[in-house]
Amino acid sequence: MKHEAKVQFDASPAKGDGLSMMDAIGRARTAIGTMTGLDIDAVVHCAKSSAEGASWAVTLDVVESRARMGDNDLLSAYEVQLDAAGELLHFERLRRYHREDRMG
Repeated sequence: MKHEAKVQFDASPAKGDGLSMMDAIGRARTAIGTMTGLDIDAVVHCAKSSAEGASWAVTLDVVESRARMGDNDLLSAYEVQLDAAGELLHFERLRRYHREDRMG
């Protein structure tokens, strides 16, 4: 039996740094899910913005409408911005597209 090493990382924020990336993603997922009622498909982007004092920008794909057959679900990309305390600053749907369009 092959032994696989466990990969571990500390997702907690460094002292005084506010939210960790994992916290920001979790809060963004909760916000999008609560506001839209839609299922999260994927985390597309997450970055800390130094320009706005440690705010986070998170982009998530959600399933707007499941296709009856195949992989042609209708998806939307949403972006949220959170401040250093995790409060929602901005919410926006960036675009809608079919899953097959994302893969091409």
